[in-house]
Amino acid sequence: MDSEYLKSTVGPAMTSAMASLVVEQPDDAVEYLGTYLLSYVKAKEMEASKLEAEKKFARLQEELAAKKALEDEKAREEAAYKAVKDKEESDLTAELEGTTDVASLYSKVMALVQSRTGATGVYLGRKETTDAGVSQIQYLSSTQELMVGKVLKGVPEGEEEGAEGVTWPIFVSSEVEETVVDEESGEETTVTKTVFPEDITISNVVRDPAVKCFGLPKLGSYVAVPVRYPSCLHANGIEDAPPPPEPVAADDVDPDAAPPPEPEVTEAPPKFAPVNVTSEYIIGFDTVGQGREFSSSEKAFARAWASKLADASSAAELKLWNADIDKLEAMAGAEADLTTDIAAKKEAAMGAIAEKITAEAGDDEAKKEFLGVSLKAAALAEVIVGVQDSVLSLSALSIPPKDESIKALSAVMVACGVEKSKYTDMLTGKVMWGGLSELITADLIASMTSDPVSAEVSEQIKAAGEGVDATSVPWGHVVATSCVAGLLLEWANAKAEEGDAKVTYDAKLEEMKAAQADAGDGGD
Repeated sequence: MDSEYLKSTVGPAMTSAMASLVVEQPDDAVEYLGTYLLSYVKAKEMEASKLEAEKKFARLQEELAAKKALEDEKAREEAAYKAVKDKEESDLTAELEGTTDVASLYSKVMALVQSRTGATGVYLGRKETTDAGVSQIQYLSSTQELMVGKVLKGVPEGEEEGAEGVTWPIFVSSEVEETVVDEESGEETTVTKTVFPEDITISNVVRDPAVKCFGLPKLGSYVAVPVRYPSCLHANGIEDAPPPPEPVAADDVDPDAAPPPEPEVTEAPPKFAPVNVTSEYIIGFDTVGQGREFSSSEKAFARAWASKLADASSAAELKLWNADIDKLEAMAGAEADLTTDIAAKKEAAMGAIAEKITAEAGDDEAKKEFLGVSLKAAALAEVIVGVQDSVLSLSALSIPPKDESIKALSAVMVACGVEKSKYTDMLTGKVMWGGLSELITADLIASMTSDPVSAEVSEQIKAAGEGVDATSVPWGHVVATSCVAGLLLEWANAKAEEGDAKVTYDAKLEEMKAAQADAGDGGD
């Protein structure tokens, strides 16, 4: 047992020392042996230390490799996430640039802004003016359902106080002076520019009593950024294009100058040009419930997408405007022939009325009077069916017509029993051309053969078309008057007359029944 212990503990050292002692054969073998063993121990310690260092280095290498692997994985994940985000943004940008229905993408833009800013809610509002002349912001799209349809009330034009909320200053411009340096002369001039706020920021909505909350107030901030663009889809959105520049007179040409290049063959200059008005929207977003403010980069992202939305809206409207010009020019070219065709169809339809009245009413004067009006409405409905394609072409236009045509078509909707909410913005009281034009369908025309309207509806028809002459209904700049709109209003007026005539005829029938009853009682 003892020998085993010695072998396992000092055996290797003593074996090495004895071998060295035999080889060296020093004079003082004991001293040599002691010195050797001390050196042996030191060597072993160094060897152990080196081994430990190598192990430690290996562990460090492993840790560094693992850390780098994690960092690489994180970088790959971040790159993949960024690629997804970039694709999402580029795809939505492409959609905006390629569509003429920007409103269909509002929800996607709101969701994107919410995703990138971490907002609690994001919502798009449109600045409008009601029939009473009061400005308001109507929320059209939102990541929160509770905001859609909500309104921030403004004040009548000329007034400054009393508006709801804190957003209104974003629509107020200011004048600033800017120094401009001419690149060639170096001369400085001062110009005045009109600028608008780039955003409205409220750091804590709970502490600002002016903030209008549509839900339970909670800690958080609010930011609004503008969406402002030139809009040409309005009733006065067309004017004559300016004439092309006059060619340079021969007397004004420098005789020593090189001859001008051959003129390029170009398309004919446009006849019409768009007239723009400013459409104003806002994108609002908040951190209500999060208790934090938006960073400058988050606000910059929202401003960038507000700008993209504005550019896309302007471009989409211009595409629709250009498409409408072609349609309107075609309508204007066909107006004279269409007017003649309608007149011929009306004459033919009305010519058969007298025979029908005699056949159906006989000597009943009251019935003759009612049938005359009723058959006139039916005859006009027959004419409308005969020019149905021309009627339906109105629905393909994006540029709203003049107010007179809007009123004429509104009277038609009332006469056909269409709910007012389908073509009227109930928050502003204004007729929406988009809603009105969508209702001009074959089904609407088919419904024009309906029974007489009530006295109440008759009054509503008159009110809707009040002040508009059916013989000359203004449409717009390209098509001055629309014979189709006039025909439709004439039919609506005939339905109102029919309703009144029905009331009168029913009253006379009641009188006749009462008189017959009295005569019968007298005979008893």
